Amino acid sequence: MNEPLKILPSLNALRFFAFFYVFLLHIPGFEGNQFLGKTILAGNASGVDFFFTLSGFLITYLLFNEKLANANINGRKYFLRRSLRIWPLYFLAVGIAYFNNYITQIFHMGNADGYVPNPLFSVTFLENYQMIRYNNFPNGAPLRIFWSLCVEEHFYFIWFLLFTLVSLKNLYQSFIVLWIIGIAYRIGFHVLFPDKMYDDIDVISKMDFFCAGGFSGLLIASNFDRIKTFFIKTPIYLRYIGVFIFVFLFYSNRIFPGLPFRYIYAPALSAILYSLLLLVVTTTKWVNFKETSVFSRLGKISYGLYVFHTLVIVTLLFLFKLSGINTDTFLMTSLFAFVALSLSVVISALSYRFFEKPFLQLKSRYQVRH
Repeated sequence: MNEPLKILPSLNALRFFAFFYVFLLHIPGFEGNQFLGKTILAGNASGVDFFFTLSGFLITYLLFNEKLANANINGRKYFLRRSLRIWPLYFLAVGIAYFNNYITQIFHMGNADGYVPNPLFSVTFLENYQMIRYNNFPNGAPLRIFWSLCVEEHFYFIWFLLFTLVSLKNLYQSFIVLWIIGIAYRIGFHVLFPDKMYDDIDVISKMDFFCAGGFSGLLIASNFDRIKTFFIKTPIYLRYIGVFIFVFLFYSNRIFPGLPFRYIYAPALSAILYSLLLLVVTTTKWVNFKETSVFSRLGKISYGLYVFHTLVIVTLLFLFKLSGINTDTFLMTSLFAFVALSLSVVISALSYRFFEKPFLQLKSRYQVRH
């Protein structure tokens, strides 16, 4: 049986890079920058989409091995593991978001151009459907980015049902069906609601990434040695060609800006690229970060980084404005980003050590033997 992939250090590093992609897009001034925002960050997909692909990959791999060893999935342990990882920090941050709204009203910091959130939808992981309904984001950092955590929770339920009801030999076909449903859903959504800005923040519209990750997870779980041999025997010139094709396809929307119906094929293309990257990382040393590397260590706290970074950014914007510091230049924006990232790392490290870790230790009690 293969070693659980969730402890591979290179995947932790990739988690950080995915977060960093999201972080840069949330820095005011970077997104509109000609070089950084409109070139480097102008790929087909986002860091959040990579997180979805990685979730599809890891959960598929782990559930496949569990069902292969035990003939079924222990639902109680599965949901306890997921809940202990996601819920504590999520509910803490939801509370911070509502408190942040209160502080915003008192000190007039940040902005209030979103809708007033409803606690019932926030605590039941349905905030993303509120965003679709209002075609807007909720007031209160970091609540406005929590649509992705809602999608993640819905994915956990779907994958549990999938592995409970479908035999292992039929999983590939099931992924294909779900993938087609996701594409059809996006087409139907655009036809029925062409003016909706938030049109891809639910689990069905993101099915490309979960299914592509699922395909890679199944390949690693059932054909690890074959995949590894295939990549190892790949000639060096083909590797360089592969990297070129990867970069070209990832930036195809920038290279060919006028292509129509991008909402149909772009997610599928990005999902395939991300899943191929995961196959390469988990079977070769082409991309290899040791567990002690700074990127791997930062990847371990990437959940906290994702949760806290918008709160840090909003607070710093208020303090910079209060101090009369202008961040309009690229140099000052870069300095702002450095300070925001540093503070986010410190807060997330403290959160991991003193808040998240006790729940993670409890989570380890509900691991299933393979």
